[in-house]
This record gives sequence, C-alpha cells and structure tokens, in this order.
Amino acid sequence: MENLNGENRVTKQPEKVIEQETNDQENTHKSTSGTAIAFIFLAIVFSLSAGGATFLLFQSLEKTRAELAQKVEKNRADLSDTTIKVSGDISGQLRTITDKMARITADQQQFQSQVSAQQQTTAALSKKMAISNQQMLQSIDVLFKQKGRERIGWVLAEVEYLLLIANHSLQLQNDAATAIAALEAADSRLLDTGDPGTIASRTQIREEIQQLKALQQPDIVGIAARLASVIKMIPSLPVQYTQVNTKKKIADLIDKKASHDSADLEQAGKDFLHELRGLIVFRKLETTPKALMTPGQQFFLQQNLQLKLETARRSLLSGHKTLFEESLNEAVQLLQEFFDLESSQVRQIIEELQNLQKMTISSDLPDISTSIKVLRAYQNELEKQQEVSK
Repeated sequence: MENLNGENRVTKQPEKVIEQETNDQENTHKSTSGTAIAFIFLAIVFSLSAGGATFLLFQSLEKTRAELAQKVEKNRADLSDTTIKVSGDISGQLRTITDKMARITADQQQFQSQVSAQQQTTAALSKKMAISNQQMLQSIDVLFKQKGRERIGWVLAEVEYLLLIANHSLQLQNDAATAIAALEAADSRLLDTGDPGTIASRTQIREEIQQLKALQQPDIVGIAARLASVIKMIPSLPVQYTQVNTKKKIADLIDKKASHDSADLEQAGKDFLHELRGLIVFRKLETTPKALMTPGQQFFLQQNLQLKLETARRSLLSGHKTLFEESLNEAVQLLQEFFDLESSQVRQIIEELQNLQKMTISSDLPDISTSIKVLRAYQNELEKQQEVSK
C-alpha cells in the first residue's frame, strides 16, 4: 500500500510538473504572440504614417512643380514678347542705318565727282597760268630790252655804291658786320627791281654774305674793354724815379706829433720815427740810376702811357693790326723802364698787356669784290642794249 501510495505520490508529482511546464509554455507562447502582435501593429502604424508623409510630400512637390511650370510659362511668354519687341527695334534701327549709309555713299560719290572735276579745272588753270607766266616774262624781257632798262639804272648805281661800302668796310676797317649789312641792303634793292637779269649778281652777293657769316671774328669789343680798364688804372701806378718832397712830409709829421695829447706823447714819438724811416728807401741797383723825375715829368709820363694805350685801342677798332701791336709794345717798355716793378699793380698791368699782344685781332678775310664785277658786267650789257635800241 505504501508502495502503491508512494508510487502514486511519485506519479502525481511529475504530472504536476508537466502541467506546470505546459502552462509555462502556454504563457510563454501567449507572451510571444502578444509581442509580435504589438510589433506588427507598430509596423502597420509606422507604414501608414510614412505613407501619409510621402503622400503629403508628393502633393507639395506637385504643387511646387505646377507653380514652377506656370512661372516658366509666364517667363517664356514675357521673353517671347521682349524678343519680338527687340527684334522690331533692331530691324528699325538697321533700316535707319542702312538708309543713312546709302545717303552717305551717294554723297561721297557726288563729292568725288566734284573733286575730280575741280582737279581737272585746276590742272587746266595751272597750265594756262604757266603759259601766261612764261609769256609775261618774255614780254617783260622784251620791254626791258626795248626801253634799255633805264628805269633801274639808278637802282643799279645805288647797289654798286653799297657793294663798294661793303668792300671798304671789310678790307680797310676789318668790319665784317658792316660789310654784311651793306651786302644784304644791296640784295634787297635788287629784289625790289624784279629784273631777271640781276639773278647772277644776287647769287654772287648771297654767296659772299654766307662767307662773311661763316668767318670767325675775334672778340674786338672785349679786347677794347680790357684796354679801357687798363687806361683807367694808369694815374694810380707808382713811378720808379720820383722826387720826394721830404721837407713837406717832415713838416706834416711834426704837425701830427704836436696834435697828439700829452698822454700819447710816447706813442706819437714811435709813430713819428716809424714814418720817418719810411721816407728813406735803400735799393740795390744793377744799372746806373736815372735822374729823379719831378711831379710834372711824372704827370707827362703817365699821359704818354695813356696815349700809347689809347692809340692801341683805336687801332684795334679800326683794324690796324701793326699799329695795335706796336703801341702795346711801346706801352710795355714804358712800364718796365719807368714804373715801379715791385708794385703788384704794375706787374699785373704788364702781364695783361703781354696777354693782349698774343691775341689774334684779325683773320683771313674773303674776297667780296666778285659781286661788283658781275654787277658792272650787267651794267655794260644794258648800256650796249640801249645803244642798239637807239
């Protein structure tokens, strides 16, 4: 019994275990089924939400696309209108420009035709003028030959006188400027006559003017100014042999000494002795001393030196080269012989005069006498024609 009971107890326990396990499995299955159902529900809800959002997005895109299509269509219509308007404006402007170009081309052709006609007219007039000038020159030449050209006889004489002045100024006075002025005046007088026969004379005169202008002229005015400056300095130059009025100088020193105050008596005495020693000068003479000159002789010596320098200056201005050099040489000799060579002023003047002696005051002058010969030959021809006409 006990075993049976015991077995029954044992048998009943497993059944309870199995039943419990079965219940647990069912609970587990129910739990799993509920979770799956919830997940499926959530998936369905999410899908529906996503589909709704997609539908809303699609509607928004469709609306935006429609608006863009309307705008594009509107812009296309506006662009079409603008294109038509611009095309019309451009076509109008092109027609206007084409019309203007056509008018300009027509005007240009007309102007070219007028220019061509004017050129032809000008060429014809030039040809006629050339023939007329030639005939006029021939007529003038015949007129001069018939009349002997008496009307320009006095003009040719005046021109000859001007040419003589030019030659004398250049050859006798070495004055190229005056010679050029005279030649230019002669050329101007020949120009006023209008005589074709004077062409040879005018050509020669112009050549001589160019020769004189190309001539290198010394600075005569500058040399004359330097001589004038030396002449002004002559009265102040010390003379070597001059009498000294010793009595007068001593008397002047005594008066000067007496005029000093008693407080300066010692200094006045020293000054007196110093100036007294200056009255006596000792020099070593290598030659026999000359007699002392009086103040009157000294004055005439200075006047003689000034005269020599003035002669040199006038010889320079008149173009006498030899007299200029001789006068300067004599002036230097007077300075070296009679004036105090220990004076810096005397030595400076001697050096200045020696420098002036080395300067060139004349140049090789061209021959301008050919123009006179050509003019006189033409005058002789006129005289012969006049004799023939008589």
